[in-house]
Parts: sequence; structure tokens; C-alpha cells
Amino acid sequence: MKTRLLIAVVLVVIMVIGFMAFQRWRSVVTGPDVADAAAGQPQFVGRETCVECHPNEDALWQGSDHDLAMQIPSEETVLGDFSGTSFNHYGVESTFFMQDGEYMVRTDGPDGKIHEYPIAYLFGFEPHEQYLIAFPDGRYQALNVCWDNRPAEEGGQRWFHLYPDDPTPYTDPFHWTGTLQNWNFMCAECHSTNLDKGYDLATDTYNTTYSEIDVSCEACHGPGSHHVAIATAAEKGERPKEDARLGLMLTMKDPNGGAWEMDQETGNATRSALLGSRQEVETCGRCHVRRSVVDDDYIYGRPLMDTHRPALLTDPLYYPDGQIQDEVYVYASIRQSKMYAKGVTCSDCHDAHSLALKAPQDAVCSQCHLPTKYATPEHHFHKQDGPGASCLDCHMPETRYMVVDPRRDHSWRVPRPDLTLTIGSPNTCNWEGCHPDKSAQWAATTMDDWYGGD
Repeated sequence: MKTRLLIAVVLVVIMVIGFMAFQRWRSVVTGPDVADAAAGQPQFVGRETCVECHPNEDALWQGSDHDLAMQIPSEETVLGDFSGTSFNHYGVESTFFMQDGEYMVRTDGPDGKIHEYPIAYLFGFEPHEQYLIAFPDGRYQALNVCWDNRPAEEGGQRWFHLYPDDPTPYTDPFHWTGTLQNWNFMCAECHSTNLDKGYDLATDTYNTTYSEIDVSCEACHGPGSHHVAIATAAEKGERPKEDARLGLMLTMKDPNGGAWEMDQETGNATRSALLGSRQEVETCGRCHVRRSVVDDDYIYGRPLMDTHRPALLTDPLYYPDGQIQDEVYVYASIRQSKMYAKGVTCSDCHDAHSLALKAPQDAVCSQCHLPTKYATPEHHFHKQDGPGASCLDCHMPETRYMVVDPRRDHSWRVPRPDLTLTIGSPNTCNWEGCHPDKSAQWAATTMDDWYGGD
């Protein structure tokens, strides 16, 4: 009897500890509950409402990749050459032209025959511009002949195909009319605000809607009607001023109020207080991750995996050591990193509204890593300010996706040519543009000479 009682007590203690640990994890991931529960479900109010009180943030956002994520074609927005120019891909000729003021393309359709289509929307902005075409069943399909927006001296100002070495015939799911180029299913959630896919299984049609065409304020901050009501009440003196930020579904400010402080002895910054919430990374991760959707009912402020399943670190998406291989974006890379474990968030490096780096190139690293220690030949063993001396090139190597779009690995790992020898992962020393003519063994031996072996 005593043994059973002891086991029962132990189980209760384990359950209590487990529940407390879960609550702690939940508070770190989601932060404090700040929505005004008594007011019912908040509604989307639109950027024009937000800008009345937040003009500075709006000014930074305008012209950003979020602002230009999706646009209506016009003389001001279209950058591609629609003067009758053509592009040939494995015998299929696509011609871009104007007709009665509309932007048009003549290309092969879902039946393999040539048709003329009006351009419904522009999709993306830098470094290339893609085009969406509407179909009667509510689908919007992304044309895979794109316009390269880069300057001509960088190889841009031309038409190109996203799959230059693949014919992608009309029967291929990667053909622009195929399932894997469908905007409603593949792209829309991350290029518009308050999206409802509106898919009807019985008729296999879409009635997709959104409240704003691009990635606007409430795409990140959540529906703002409660926030507006509380801020208005605070302005009238009906609520304390410090309550004005409440009513949001989430807040990305650190509830612990921590800041990065440089340790002059180590040359590295540490947080003055442990990061109290992971909401920012979780919020950005909704779109900056290779993932599938398991529940369309996304709730702002909740952990990403409530509704989305990030892709695992498997081949061919990632190399054996976790470096990016396929187009996987950055969330899973950040989650692997030592910097994430120490409390680094997206806005430590990027402005949350303009999305630009907070400092040019390596200077963004110098915010937390003393240049007198790290930006020296004693650390990087390369000619100062020359190739190989860059923090980004060594610790954030680039991989080019969609033919023209270089993206950096965000796991911030040290170069490991020894892993190239043992498990086949690439390393930044032999990466394209550095020492492709040298062997991984040469790189590993050199690293041992510089920093010491095991």
C-alpha cells in the first residue's frame, strides 16, 4: 500500500513539474498574453489605420520586400520588358507584349498549346520579378519565365527560366500551370495579409481572398482592432498610457527588457537578461521556413508548430551537418545555431520594418563581436579587407536559388573542412569563389595549422 502511495505521489510530482516546464516553454515561445480577451476576436483594420499612429514604421516599410511582395501591374510597378520581346525555352517561345493597355504573355498553356494571357499580378521584386496569371477556377499560376531585375553589368535586365536545364513540359507539375506553381496553395500565405485560401474540395476551385495585397502591418502583428480601441481609449484618458500597446495578438518586444552588452574581455556581447520570449523568431518563421501547413487556422502569437510543420534536416534539403542545400529559407538554420541559443533574434540584425541590415555587411556582426578581436588577420588569417577576411563569407556562405537569388546560410557555423572529408558537407574554404582549386584535405590541414587540431 505504501509503495503504491509513493508511486502515486511521484507521478503527481512529475506531472506538476512537467506542467510547469510546459508553461515556462510556452511563455518563452509565445510571450505574455496581451490580447483583451473580453473584447472578443480581434479584426483586421488595415495599414491605413495603423499609419495614423505609426508613420515612422510605415515610412520604413514602404519600398521593402514586404511592401513589394505582390503588386498590380502598371507603368510604375512593372520592370520587365513587354515591348514584344521573346524568350525560348526548349522550343517553347514566350512573348511579352502590351495589348489595349494590358500586360500580356503568349506562351504554352495547360494543354501544351500556345495561348495569350493577361498578367494579373507581379510577384516578388528583388532580384527578379515573377508574374501571376488568373484561371477561371480561381487559381493563380506563377509563370516560370521571369524578369531579372539586376543591373545589366551584373547579368540582369533579361528574361530567364527558373528551370534552365529542365524542359518542364505542360505535363510536368513544375510547369507554370502545374500544382507546384499554384499561387493559392504554394505562395499566397506569405505574400499577402489575412489570407483565406477558399479552396472548395467538391469543385476543386479556389475563392482566395485577402485584406491586403502585400505583407502589411497585421501580417506580422496580427489583427489590430483591439489595439486600436485600447490606444484610442488611452488617448482619451480612459486607460493608462502604458496600456496603449495592449490589445495586440502578440508583442515582439522582450518582456524581460534585456539588451546586448559587450564583454571587453571575451570580445562577445551577452544579454543583460535572458530572452523572455521567442515570439519574434516564431512569427518570422511562419514564412521564412520550408514547411507544410497542417492547420489553416493560424493564431498569432502561438508557436509555429501549432499550425505548420517545418521540414526536417534531411537530404536533399540539408547537408549532413545541417547546412542549407535546397531552398529552405532561414528558420531551421537559425534554430540550429549557437546564437539562437544565446538569445539572438531576427531584429538584432535586420530592421523589422525596412528589413535592411542594421549595419553594412560585417558591421552588423561587430554589434556583438569586437572587430579588434575578430576583424584581424590573427583571427581570419587573410589579407585585411581582402577575400577571406569577411565575417559573412566565412560564417554565412551563399547559395544561389531561383537562378539569380543568392541567400546566406543563417546557422552561423565555423568552417569545417574536416567534415567535408568525413561526411561530405561543403565548407566555406573550398566554396565557389574562394579556393575551389584546392582540396578539402588542404583546407583541413591549413585550419589545423591556424587554430590547432583536436
